[in-house]
Amino acid sequence: MQDDPRPSRFIRTVDGVRGAREEQVRADGTIIYVYPRLDEVVQVALDTLFDLSPVLSGAYRMNHRLFVDGVEARNLAGWDGQGDIIISNSMPYSRKIELGKMTMRVPGSEHVYEQAEFTLQQRFGNQARIFFTYRGLMGGSVLTSKQGGNKSEYRYPALEIRER
Repeated sequence: MQDDPRPSRFIRTVDGVRGAREEQVRADGTIIYVYPRLDEVVQVALDTLFDLSPVLSGAYRMNHRLFVDGVEARNLAGWDGQGDIIISNSMPYSRKIELGKMTMRVPGSEHVYEQAEFTLQQRFGNQARIFFTYRGLMGGSVLTSKQGGNKSEYRYPALEIRER
């Protein structure tokens, strides 16, 4: 508990009841604490994407967005430990950067999300599952395949982050 990263919140389950108070435990019952540590993983992921991003106008670099359960969020403060955590970039040319089909001024500044996935897995592989994928985005929310989010022109590079 004293080691960094220190948990900023916890989920307590008493005798199988999530969020119950400790005083409600039976004599032979159990109390389980789960300390989500994805706050740090998400922050480092955003910082890594920022650092790996090519810079011309700075628009791509500043457009990495966090989505919690399909809705854009500033951080994981309201996250209850359930649901999807996605980081994506909806700039029109983000697919071209990721696929390496755009001429870059600095060699090696393409495949930003793939590079970030590798770096994050090396650092947080025992704490989180981090996947590179493509996701549909529209109006600040993540599209499902039923909403047309499966068409390639509407899909953007993304990192999907889950607890282990």
